[in-house]
Amino acid sequence: MRTKNYVIGLTCIMQGALLAGCDTTGMTRTEQDFGNSVRNMVEMQTYNPDASRQAASEPPTQMDGERAGVVLESYRTEVGKPADVQKPIVINVGN
Repeated sequence: MRTKNYVIGLTCIMQGALLAGCDTTGMTRTEQDFGNSVRNMVEMQTYNPDASRQAASEPPTQMDGERAGVVLESYRTEVGKPADVQKPIVINVGN
């Protein structure tokens, strides 16, 4: 009986020590840096970061209206027609 109590007590102490070893009180390096790469990528791809704070003095001049209309119309009519796929898609895995 005494040996059984000793084993149970020792097992509880060992489990407590193992669980204490898994505890992290602070943030790891990965957690501290989490999301910074995405925020950096978005910042680098933003053409004008102050655009939302500044009033537009003139409209964008990258594309004229006629061309934009043609592009939009072709996008609405041409994109997403499954009949355009002539051959079935075959995916080979392995040899």
